[in-house]
Amino acid sequence: MKNLQVVEADGQRVLTTEQIAKEYGVEEWQIRQNHKNNKKRYVAGKHYIALDGAELRAFKDKVENIYLVGKNAKILYLWTEKGALLHAKSINTDKAWEVYDYLVDFYFRAKDGLRQQASQQESKERGRLVVDAPENIQIIEGAKKVKDDLICLQVLLEQCNMFVSMEEYKRRRQHALDAVDIIRADMLRFSVLDPRMVRKVY
Repeated sequence: MKNLQVVEADGQRVLTTEQIAKEYGVEEWQIRQNHKNNKKRYVAGKHYIALDGAELRAFKDKVENIYLVGKNAKILYLWTEKGALLHAKSINTDKAWEVYDYLVDFYFRAKDGLRQQASQQESKERGRLVVDAPENIQIIEGAKKVKDDLICLQVLLEQCNMFVSMEEYKRRRQHALDAVDIIRADMLRFSVLDPRMVRKVY
């Protein structure tokens, strides 16, 4: 399976009758017979692509396809992923199902996987690294603590603006100064936090 030649038609990966028979461990005539016995189930363009005439000649002319088509062949059936599934159902052996699963993951949809990887890489290159604050609880809690400290300081400073005795004024002023020390300590702790970074696409 690992050395399976890639065959493409109409922008998708397909398999010849010879290929699918070999991979499923059956004879070619069995694949053809499956198709003949269940013609109503096999839909052209969905389960297979039939090449003949000019299309077949153009397919033969491609160097990579030179050994895929018999010299005197007048029509060539190429089986899609859904066609391979119908054949696996008809054959219904452990090997056929095992091979079908492999073909889906590593043959038919391999291009989709490459496109997805390329798209992810492109997005990664376009994006920019930012601090993923929502995923860093320490960052959130640290910022909230400093914010609460500032609110507390604001309240204490407002209390200093009230008409009170000198003794009460000095007491409130000292509380405000103590709050500044607390803010400084909390800011210091906040400054040494090392948040996780993520890449965002804009």
